[in-house]
Amino acid sequence: MDSQCPETVELGKADETQNARIRESVLKKIGAAESGAENKKPRRVLRKSLRTVLLAAVIAAMMGTAAFAGSRYFLNLRQTETPVSGYWREVDDEGRILNEQKLVYPDAGMVLSFEGPLETRNLPEFRCWYLPSESTFGFTDAEGWSKYLSDNGSGPSIPYVVGAGIVRPGNHRLVINGKVSVVCEEDWGDWHVIELTSDYTACKQHWAYERANYVLLFRPETGWLIQVSGTAELETLVHIARELEIRESGQAPYPGSYDETIGMIDPGRG
Repeated sequence: MDSQCPETVELGKADETQNARIRESVLKKIGAAESGAENKKPRRVLRKSLRTVLLAAVIAAMMGTAAFAGSRYFLNLRQTETPVSGYWREVDDEGRILNEQKLVYPDAGMVLSFEGPLETRNLPEFRCWYLPSESTFGFTDAEGWSKYLSDNGSGPSIPYVVGAGIVRPGNHRLVINGKVSVVCEEDWGDWHVIELTSDYTACKQHWAYERANYVLLFRPETGWLIQVSGTAELETLVHIARELEIRESGQAPYPGSYDETIGMIDPGRG
């Protein structure tokens, strides 16, 4: 605690009049008598309790910062009106590049990037306890746990896509195309939830649908990112998201032979 309480701090002088006024106000609030022997014990208990609570809060804050500094992930959200680009590479076991492709997104409207420790983590998986329609594509085991589900709908419609992933810190970014607006940003327990809507009508590239909605569930403690997106109404996607059961799977996220610095999370087929 020495570094937190330097000896050069000026504490100032006590103001007895102000102290008496504060003491009287506090004692009234806790129901103690204004004078006499009855107020001595409550006053001592009150001072001791405040000191204990404040000291515990300071120590907990310091220990909590140290404990989570190396394991917490952070999401950065940035709107952009310029083309965004990156690359995708296939490499061998010795790190030699076998195949490389530049990826350009001229319609990028929002870029997500992440900070956090570089460590091996398993993918999350989910069970959907509410879906507005039966999924037409996905990967689900016998117990109903999935890492990807979608309803491709008919024609250009893609009512919903539910995907589970892990964020990649460093220079990796995720792109949402179109004119993106943040509708709501809040916490659901351990999850930070962002609701977005994107308008594709002014995009340079051709899109099969004019608008898409997103509910992104981000868990800072594990770096999990659950995407619920599609052409369905935002309220429907929020309903799907709220009824998800999520747990850690036993599967690592990325094969070692691939490296990429950018990806797209717009809803798509398959």
